Amino acid sequence: MVRSFEKKMSHVTELYKMVSNFHVPGSGDTDSGVPEFGFSPEVVLYPESVEEISRVLGFASQKGIRVFPFAGGTKLFLGNPVCSVGAALSLKRLGRVLFHEPSDMVSTVECGMEVREFQKAVGRENQLFPVDPPGLNSGATVGGLVSTNLCGPMSTRYGTCRELILGIRAVRADGEIINLGGKVVKNVAGYDIPKLMAGSLGTLCVLVEATFRLYPRQPSSRTLVLGFDNHVSCSQAARAIFAADVVPTCFEILDERLSSEFSAAPGAKRSVLLKFDSFEEAVIEQIKQVREITSGKSASFVEMGDEDSRKLWDSAREFPFLSGASFSSKLTLPVTASIEILSDIESNPALSGVTVRCLSRPARGVALVSVSGEGEEAVIAARFLENLADSLGGRIMFSGVRRELRERVKAWGDFGDALFLMKNIKRRFDPGNILPGEKIFDAD
Repeated sequence: MVRSFEKKMSHVTELYKMVSNFHVPGSGDTDSGVPEFGFSPEVVLYPESVEEISRVLGFASQKGIRVFPFAGGTKLFLGNPVCSVGAALSLKRLGRVLFHEPSDMVSTVECGMEVREFQKAVGRENQLFPVDPPGLNSGATVGGLVSTNLCGPMSTRYGTCRELILGIRAVRADGEIINLGGKVVKNVAGYDIPKLMAGSLGTLCVLVEATFRLYPRQPSSRTLVLGFDNHVSCSQAARAIFAADVVPTCFEILDERLSSEFSAAPGAKRSVLLKFDSFEEAVIEQIKQVREITSGKSASFVEMGDEDSRKLWDSAREFPFLSGASFSSKLTLPVTASIEILSDIESNPALSGVTVRCLSRPARGVALVSVSGEGEEAVIAARFLENLADSLGGRIMFSGVRRELRERVKAWGDFGDALFLMKNIKRRFDPGNILPGEKIFDAD
């Protein structure tokens, strides 16, 4: 056993020589950029080129050393806990914009770059990378964005990262560098593999570069908050907004607790948040339409100032991942169900022993829920949400589950028939399970 350990350590030591810098946890040297993984890697590697990453993965594949890729470390709470890992592989030093063609509204960026820095870079050409993921202001990177496919309020108009990505450069678990997709909007013949990578949680390849479509930056922006005395009026107004000739950038429905905590519509049973971005005349016209179609339905109709608007959308973007709850969940549902989901949750006695907060993003068919409670009551709440999502023809994902609940509240619901396909895709890309597949399912 001692000889086996020494051999393993010698293999890890070889990895040091393949990268520009490294950090050994517990060795006495400090590195403030290392996040809390939930496991203890033997070494943290900091490559500065795609070629260095290729060498690391090629060697790790040969020697059976498991590798965990990361960058900002803002989404490590997603998925199942990771088992033992030999090396954590940081992409933080790959943080450049490699290509930006303003006339085509396309840009290629390294995956270690922070999303907000990428947005600033393309913004100099008056263009917009319209993705606002949780953790945007705390170091969320392009690689983490693609790997998780998490999105924020702007997804109402622009969609998720999966809908914006055109091409990917990645390194397979065996060290092979692959290029997928391209740099033009209509470039796919056959399988659209870049979209497969979106949401794969780093279990298939190490993503090193991504190409995205961009949008023009809009000159005018305004936020509306509509407060409601009851859920029936709120649902009627939400449906009327859907049917109207308006194009909101953001469209959220908050329950009573969040309406108060976000300072959106304190005292309201429900609130609807709307943001319009366009030319000034178009924004004014859309606000006018919303006022007309919701007249008599809403108890309050407020146009927020710039600073209050910024704080409001920051809160909506980060929910529920900074709530400090027992667990958070994301339900993906049919659009009609996502409008009524708040009522379905509030009225059920299974949740009477816990504190629930809920936000619906109806244009995306998404509901975000945080649950605070202890022991059995929290588990009952998780089971109810899982069954609710299934009964509505949707899916559920749990995240940020407290340690004492993890054995009973798993990250994913039932994959059903898709599990066989998912595991076979994993085996095709990474037959040795060098990249931790247990983030999504138990590797076998």
